This record gives sequence, structure tokens and C-alpha cells, in this order.
Amino acid sequence: MAEPRTYPSDPAELPFKETELEPAPVDGCAGCRELANVRDRARAGNDQTTVTDCNVLMARHPDGHG
Repeated sequence: MAEPRTYPSDPAELPFKETELEPAPVDGCAGCRELANVRDRARAGNDQTTVTDCNVLMARHPDGHG
């Protein structure tokens, strides 16, 4: 009889698609441009929380762009 495992299986490897999921700023929108600038500075400083926050805000921002 096989011994029961008492540990989890190996973690699943997921592809890293950060740049594919990021919203792009709308041309001519100062709000979008500022969020993109903050995101770029945060990424340069390795502040992934702020990068994510900027992505969420930019994704919700387009009200009135369409």
C-alpha cells in the first residue's frame, strides 16, 4: 500500500502576461497620461502595488472617452 502524501503537489506554472493586460492611455487625455506616468515611475521603483492600482484606475477611467 502506498504511503499517503502529506504535502501539496508542485505549483502550477502560469505564463507572465503583465504587459498584455495593461490598459493603454487614451490619446489626448491628461488623466490617462498622468496614470501612465505614475505607473512607469512605480515600475522603475519596483512598486508593483502602485503599478496594479494605476492599471485598475486606468481601466475604470474611460468613462466619457467613447
